[in-house]
Amino acid sequence: MMIACMCVVSCRDIADDDHYAPPSWLKGNAWQVLESEGDYSMFLKAIELTGYQPIVNGQSILTVMAPNDGAWQSFLQQKGYTSVEDMFAKDPAQLKKTVGFHLMYYAYDWAKMLNFRPDEGDGATEEQKQNGAGLYFKHRTRSADDMELMRGKLNGVDTTVTVYHYERYLPVFSHQMFGTLGIDAKANYEYFFPGSQWTGGSNGFNVANASVTDQASVVTDNGYLYHVNQVISPMETIYKTLKANANYSDFIGLYDQYAEFTEADQETSNTLGKVVYTMTHGSLPNIALEWPVTNYRMVNQLERVGYTIFAPSNKAIDQFFKGVWKPEGGYHSLSDLDPLILRYFIMQSFAETTDPVFPEEINQGRVQTSLGTPVLINTDAVDDRLFCENGIIYGMNNMDAPAIFSSVVGPAFCDTTYQCFMYALDKSELVLSLASDKSQFVTLMPSNQQFNRNEPQMRLNTTTQGRNLEVYSDVDGNFANMGSGQARSIVNMHTASNIGELSTTGTQVVETNTAFNYWFLHDGKITTSALFNQQLSPDYKEDPFVGFREIKNGAAGTGQWSNGKSYAYDYPMLFAEASGDGLTHRLAVGNDKNYEYYLFSQLLQKAGLVQNGGMPTITSDDTRYIVFVPTNGAIKEHIAEIPGCSSLTVADDYTLSGNVSASNKTLLANYLRNYFVSSLMNTITSYPYPGSSCKGKFRTMGNEEMVISENGGRIYAGFAEDKMVGVSQKYYCLPFSFSDGGMQFIDGILQ
Repeated sequence: MMIACMCVVSCRDIADDDHYAPPSWLKGNAWQVLESEGDYSMFLKAIELTGYQPIVNGQSILTVMAPNDGAWQSFLQQKGYTSVEDMFAKDPAQLKKTVGFHLMYYAYDWAKMLNFRPDEGDGATEEQKQNGAGLYFKHRTRSADDMELMRGKLNGVDTTVTVYHYERYLPVFSHQMFGTLGIDAKANYEYFFPGSQWTGGSNGFNVANASVTDQASVVTDNGYLYHVNQVISPMETIYKTLKANANYSDFIGLYDQYAEFTEADQETSNTLGKVVYTMTHGSLPNIALEWPVTNYRMVNQLERVGYTIFAPSNKAIDQFFKGVWKPEGGYHSLSDLDPLILRYFIMQSFAETTDPVFPEEINQGRVQTSLGTPVLINTDAVDDRLFCENGIIYGMNNMDAPAIFSSVVGPAFCDTTYQCFMYALDKSELVLSLASDKSQFVTLMPSNQQFNRNEPQMRLNTTTQGRNLEVYSDVDGNFANMGSGQARSIVNMHTASNIGELSTTGTQVVETNTAFNYWFLHDGKITTSALFNQQLSPDYKEDPFVGFREIKNGAAGTGQWSNGKSYAYDYPMLFAEASGDGLTHRLAVGNDKNYEYYLFSQLLQKAGLVQNGGMPTITSDDTRYIVFVPTNGAIKEHIAEIPGCSSLTVADDYTLSGNVSASNKTLLANYLRNYFVSSLMNTITSYPYPGSSCKGKFRTMGNEEMVISENGGRIYAGFAEDKMVGVSQKYYCLPFSFSDGGMQFIDGILQ
């Protein structure tokens, strides 16, 4: 008894000693502070009923958002409950989620609420604090749904699994967030929370839909406390929010075609003592998962990463479908759409950035889809503006066609006739650049039949792994998946940049996106430089030009594409780039007198410039040439004027006779080199043709300077302005284009 009395006296003596007295600013733990303040009895009762009292009234470090009794009365009345006890009796799980949403893990003082720095911590420099200030904006709470049994795909097989739900994150909107984004805080905050008021001012913040009524953090024994003017309803995931709204059932139905179950992180399963799963959606953003990553240690992602989705309602999808797909195009309903179309459609519904996207940013044209195409929505016409625990929903009853479907690649996505080309576009990774509104394009749309009839044959094949564009190999006699390089070549040969349209009259040359490969148009027909080159063969008697027609936009077939025009063409196979023998090899071995360049080739041989099927003293690898070749008729007429050819004669059938002496051989070789313009000595960006940029003065492979000009749509070449020779008009002044050079026939010789 004596010892006990002495202990009591000693304790009283220490308490009375100012040196051992608790600091005046330490007011107790969060429970005690709220209890002492009064007007928080309903919140405390809710904490007690839901089992959170040991956390709030203990030593667990946390941050509390505390609504007073008035806020709770308003909340309960809106939800149809008479009291906290009534809500607990009727829906205890919802009350627990609601209370838990006000209890944040860890202690966040005022500075951290304004600008949390997960990487640098309290030691962040002023420069570091400005990097993404306010964008680590959402904090983990103790609000979570219970585990549930769900049925769906697990490793491709339908099964029932236990799905685990991670805790929700609570968004904090600080003035620094809006400052970093360069937008108005009040207008953008209240866009999503029209029933709330922005009160963050120049040094504050709002929490979800609630205003913070403090001017500074309230310090407690176990963290920090903030007073808020409203009860914060637990936010759901984007997926759950849309799933609960019947107006978005079609979009979620499309999205769920990619749904699958994924085993939760090992630590969670170990803690629970059993394997649990989360719902994911393959390569699509995981809007059904509460956390962007399941590792709680990856705070820099958990606190920042969220998704912004531009979700079309059933009405919007129906209008969009009817406006884009016509029955004769092979797509009659959503269920008919190719899986690749669905993936692009869904991916274009997400913003590229994982920071929150506010309407002012969209209106300023600063936001792109996850595919890199512009977001083109009218933010004033958005029907559902919802902030979720893992991102944002812009829900719309009207939608413009996303860029991919409204651009010059649109026909491939809107008509089954062009499915093979759609898969080539996807494989080439050029879809997004061709859907851009930064340039104008013209595309040619090859049909599935043109792929199937091509040499080598190509086809779209469906397997258990999906659909793939395949190409036949003569080597092993089988089809194999087309590589991205080959797909890119096909697409580039079928697209042209910075051009408005194809001409249906006169002559037009279009530079394709495959360098030095052209489309030639004449009198309403089209060909490629590769097909045009076939006219050099004496046996070729066909017309390389084929018909083409414009493909219009929309189900009515009368609209325009957003960034150019698209056309179909009538060649039985694909348009392809030039291949096979190059220009210099053709000139070196042109031994058939029926070739237009036969006499020029013979002169090259007489001059000793041809060796082993090449011209090593003139040409070299990785070099491009422009050659002006006199026609057989021009050489026959002027043979006596060509240096070193005094002993040569040309018969009527263009047979070249006579020998060239050593000295004349040197004269002839030096002269013939002047017909060649090399990229080694000049900048060559295109071959000469009407409208080409290839004009001006160029150094030849000899000693002369060549002048290339254009007059009245005809190309001229010469060593002096008063001695220009015109290009033969037999081929409409169009060049013969090869991988190593371009050739034009001229009606005279260069002097």
